Amino acid sequence: MNLRNGIILFVIVLAVAGAIWAGGDQGKTEDDAPAVKAPEESTAQAGESPSSSSQESRDVEKPQKGFRAPHFRLKTLDGETVDLADNGGKPSFINIWASWCPPCREEMPHIQEAYEKYGDRVNFLMVNLTESDDMDQMQEYLASEGYTFPVLLDEKGEVGDRYGVVSIPVTFAVDEQGVIVHKQMGMMSKQQIFDLMEQLAK
Repeated sequence: MNLRNGIILFVIVLAVAGAIWAGGDQGKTEDDAPAVKAPEESTAQAGESPSSSSQESRDVEKPQKGFRAPHFRLKTLDGETVDLADNGGKPSFINIWASWCPPCREEMPHIQEAYEKYGDRVNFLMVNLTESDDMDQMQEYLASEGYTFPVLLDEKGEVGDRYGVVSIPVTFAVDEQGVIVHKQMGMMSKQQIFDLMEQLAK
């Protein structure tokens, strides 16, 4: 396990312990204090949320609200290639997760339910941190739970790096123009997921 994966695992353990201690509070949006702050994230960086009307910020790739979502092209479990930019004129829901992550598992049933209801209007891109996951265990988990949403494989950790991931789950909502309109650090409740779907699918 490399240093980045070790940090992710350590932060996940802290997040789970913190959630139990705090009574199970849900994750925060980037406009609130995150459930677990990234070790290398400064206060200034955390507060950078430029207006989505700023054309300059919309042309710059950065994993923050108001900026263009960092591009990626990944293979799915079925061997198909998915390109973030090839969105079919629809918004995208990007969830970064791993099968060993308890908060990821807890929000999965709600994401599946949202996929069944909104999958024709929103692109669901469930990015698995395959570099730090076990492929066989991950596939067994998905099959046992009956999840049918598209799973993308971040086999080299490139998406994790581009999106500055140090804790999971983390979710990004991206509009039809490829601009991030929402960022959620930590587990989302069913209500949060469906509220976000209504915002994206309107």
